[in-house]
Amino acid sequence: MRDARAPQPHRRLPRRAGLIALAALLALAGGRAALADADSPPAEEEDSIAALAGRVKVDEFNPDVKAKDGSESKPVRGGVLRVRLPGDPRSLNPMCESDATTRSVYQYLGHSMAERDRETFEWLPVLARWWAVRDTVLLVDGTTLEGRIVREGDGELDFAPGVSRFTFAQHDLASFQPEGGEARPLEQGAPLPAGEGALVARDGAGLPTVRGRLERPPGGRYTVWLHEAPREVRRLRLDEVQVVVEGEEGAEEVGPAVRREVVIDLHLRRGVTWHDGQPLTAADVMFTFDCVQNPSVDAAPLRQYFVDLERHEQTGSHSVTFRWKRQFFLAFGACAETVRIYPRHRFEPDRYAGDPEGFGRYFNAHKDHRAPIGVGPYRFSKWEQGRQLEVTRNEAWWASGAPGPDGRRTQVVPWIDPEQPYLDRIRWIFITDKAAALKALQNGEVDADFDIEPTTWEERDTNTPEFTRRHVRARFLQPLYTYVGWNMDRPGVPPERQLFADRRVRMAMSLLFPQDRILEEIHHGQGERVSGPFFKYGPFADPTVEPVPFNVRRAQMLLDEAGWIDHDGDGVRDKDGVPFEFEYLIHNMRDYHQKIADISKEVIERAGVRMKIKKLDWGAFGETVRDRHFDAVRYAWGEPSCIDADPFQTWHSSQAAARGDNFLSFKNEEADRICVQARRELDLRKRQALLRRLHRLLAREQPVTFMFNFYSLYFYARKFHNVRFTVIGEDPFLFTEWYVPRDLQGS
Repeated sequence: MRDARAPQPHRRLPRRAGLIALAALLALAGGRAALADADSPPAEEEDSIAALAGRVKVDEFNPDVKAKDGSESKPVRGGVLRVRLPGDPRSLNPMCESDATTRSVYQYLGHSMAERDRETFEWLPVLARWWAVRDTVLLVDGTTLEGRIVREGDGELDFAPGVSRFTFAQHDLASFQPEGGEARPLEQGAPLPAGEGALVARDGAGLPTVRGRLERPPGGRYTVWLHEAPREVRRLRLDEVQVVVEGEEGAEEVGPAVRREVVIDLHLRRGVTWHDGQPLTAADVMFTFDCVQNPSVDAAPLRQYFVDLERHEQTGSHSVTFRWKRQFFLAFGACAETVRIYPRHRFEPDRYAGDPEGFGRYFNAHKDHRAPIGVGPYRFSKWEQGRQLEVTRNEAWWASGAPGPDGRRTQVVPWIDPEQPYLDRIRWIFITDKAAALKALQNGEVDADFDIEPTTWEERDTNTPEFTRRHVRARFLQPLYTYVGWNMDRPGVPPERQLFADRRVRMAMSLLFPQDRILEEIHHGQGERVSGPFFKYGPFADPTVEPVPFNVRRAQMLLDEAGWIDHDGDGVRDKDGVPFEFEYLIHNMRDYHQKIADISKEVIERAGVRMKIKKLDWGAFGETVRDRHFDAVRYAWGEPSCIDADPFQTWHSSQAAARGDNFLSFKNEEADRICVQARRELDLRKRQALLRRLHRLLAREQPVTFMFNFYSLYFYARKFHNVRFTVIGEDPFLFTEWYVPRDLQGS
């Protein structure tokens, strides 16, 4: 997950977005059978889910492009994109920063080992060219078997030692020879041959020689699975398997030590170089995960994904194996996608051998976090604090391929045009004031603004023929929610002043927020009320939970019940001599934060609670939140993928430690159990039931006042084409896909 300074880009169709995500998630879990539970969408929606999965519209909001299927796109290189941001990122180090802007910029500088396709949701090889996964079984004699579970039955299981399920990019495969049959070429997108056989890799692909059964991953377009043929199958009785206690304290479970997909081999693509020309190797991957695991590296939000990682080990110059102690539905994604790889040679870890604390301090303050060396499609160019940040196309990007005699580049992978990225440069220009930002857009000083407030969207100046002749107006609903968080354990504050430790007080505060009024008056209706942390139209939100209504009388009754009564008649409730007075923290990046605070303060103070508004600049605001030195905070939170929701980071009590992302210090044993169980559960339906239970619990406990899923509002110049909006990703768009037609370049 990541924090977000404001509503990020959202999908325009509120129901459709969730259905696309749900359709893909159901496919990943085995298809439509996963719908069969009490929380399923109505039967008539099933066909809509199937129909909506797949390709998204291209240039959906640009009237200059008539066909929305991408058929009009004829990308060319050239041009500069100037994007307005309301302020600088905190750094360009996504390992230590979960700030949305940091991660949005860095995605063009760095890479992970795999990433999800934004339309099919299949895992695509990126820095890793291929990978294999295995299961483990721990026997009572202490032996660990590693391979694949073939079958599970009552009191027994069949296990094939030593075999894996491989994932290959189909274009790397030349042919497949079924048993007793002739070799058949494996053409991209063609039906796969049935039965077991031998796989033949394309020359130079460097794939292993494997026999087994081919299968396409659910929704897969570019990749295939090969289920390796067992060399032997052992039938095990469950009384031969160790019984283990697993889970965090207070959330332990007893069960057999049978774990699926907990051994992951990742094999790196050869020939990839860092921006300084040094080769990418397994040593870089090892170094990166050593940093993540080092408690002195300021990476607590990232490190929580790896609490169950037993070890990572280099198995070759370009291969690394990860072994997990416990089953985790995000084990592969955590290793392959969540972490961006860092260049070992830039950080000189050998200087700090045996001194992890010293290295942590060195890493946290390293100069490269201001000017990173990556392996991505763009190189860092410059960062002028408070003015602009710029990246330049990386001509040696691994996915671009080498130019041939005719100047055309060789395609490396079928899902990336070798001419990408098309834009020469991307420049983020920092303009805090929204009036100045709009003027810069109108004057052509910036090309795009993805931080449009509803008042600006509704203004007459942004709806004139002159404005719309030059600019696209896009509206999009993304899985992100805004909230007011109630700090339950502020450091340095005595127990009697921990105002929000009582659930009744938190519920009362939620009842006092006039959310419908805020949505209409401040946000001009550009949002939808939510009742929990999961995307309203995604698979994990419980549709039976209603948002908390505005009810001053009920709030007053709860405060009375909690002992907060105006004993001295001064108009402010008090308890044991302590007045109910709290600090409401906002930042200066959004004008509407102040307006929301003013409206809320008026209502809250009529109920006998004194609210002091504290506004900070973005940098100080972020540090104050991470250090938990606040009473209440207006914030937003989103996930790059609503199909892989993992609430552990924000709602498990272990993440209330220093600098963790449970900065509200929410501690609840049932929530802890759900977070742990959901991590262990690979079955979608069971995980869905767990997270809907968590939704209901959080709605009851009200650690935050859940507010809105916003429609994110965008303006960008109509000359930019090939623009797609998708429901997963750091942002719902990729600048690497954008281009400017040649006749519009320089305009």
